[in-house]
Formats: sequence, C-alpha cells, structure tokens
Amino acid sequence: MAKFSLGTDGANLIKKHEGFSLKFYGDPYGYPTVGWGHLITKKKVYKKNKTGNPNDSLLTQAEADALSKSLKLGYTSPISQARAEAFFAEDTADAVEAVNELKLPKGCQFTQSQFDALVSLTFNAGPGVLESDDVEAMLAHKNIYQFFAGPLTPEDSDYCSRLVSKAFSYDKNLKARRNEEATLFCKGAKYTHKYPVYTL
Repeated sequence: MAKFSLGTDGANLIKKHEGFSLKFYGDPYGYPTVGWGHLITKKKVYKKNKTGNPNDSLLTQAEADALSKSLKLGYTSPISQARAEAFFAEDTADAVEAVNELKLPKGCQFTQSQFDALVSLTFNAGPGVLESDDVEAMLAHKNIYQFFAGPLTPEDSDYCSRLVSKAFSYDKNLKARRNEEATLFCKGAKYTHKYPVYTL
C-alpha cells in the first residue's frame, strides 16, 4: 500500500488547535515550547500556559537567550517561520508513520482526508489511541473505505457514522477538535459525521 504524507487539511487542523508562536513560551505544564507546540526541553519549567494562548506564557528575551545558550540550541527566540515549519514536520512525522503502518482490511485504503484526520488524532493523543477498541472497530469495517464500499444502504451509512463517532470520542476536554477530526475523516465518504463525539 502506498505511503501517505500529511495533507494540507490535516496540517491546518493540527496547527489550528496547537496554538502558535515564533517566541518561546511555556506549555500547559510550563515546559519551554515554540512554533506549533514544539517542545524544546523538559529540563526546565517556566510559566504554565493555562489559556491555550502562547502569548500568555512567553519567556522573556533574557530567559530565552539563557535557555538557548544552556542547551546549545543554535537558535533563540523568536525563531523563523521556516524553522517553525521544519519543527512541525519533525513533530508530526511519528504520527504520520504510525497511521501509515496500520493494517487495513484487504483491498482497502485511506482517502487523504481519512489519513489526515487520524494523524491529527494520533499527534494529539499518541499512537496508543490507534489501538483502542473503537478505533480498531472502525478501521476493520470495510464500508468505511470509499474505494472498497459499493452503494451503502441507509442502515450501512448510519452504522459507519456511528463507528466514526465512537472512534473519535477521545478526551472529553477536546470535543471541538475531535468533532473536526471526525468531520474531516468523513469528507467525501458515503456517510457523514452526524453523531457528535460522546453522543452515543
């Protein structure tokens, strides 16, 4: 099966929910971060980001310079847009690989939208989410894949919608993100994301 790369829709969804800053900032645990949630190190802790807005937990220039020097980073705050994009590609690579390594039913393959949605979920929740019962049930159902499925009855379509909703019901604190991922997963499919996450 051909390997996928992260598409524009998937990258945009991840970036939208990760927050962004070219300046060093503290993540929710106070660890120094930059770009779209790129962790610089877990050796130091600064102001915790409790709002999701990186500007609320920026390191001072002196803190950023001292951190850069102590870790021999070769860069300091602010970074360039190009470096931020490079970090994003590095940081999403493991999620891309994990989704590419999934074993699908014989004759089935992802659409780009399905792949992107699963990469976003995996990037946020970790590769273990792909082994959850609900995700595995969705992936094992052949009607999920548009290149395999023939015409779907209303009952078939409804069942697929239910499988997707359950598969993306992960972390009640992130319902908005999960619903966007599920909607992206269903893009161009013969079923829709008509059951918001956690409603089944």
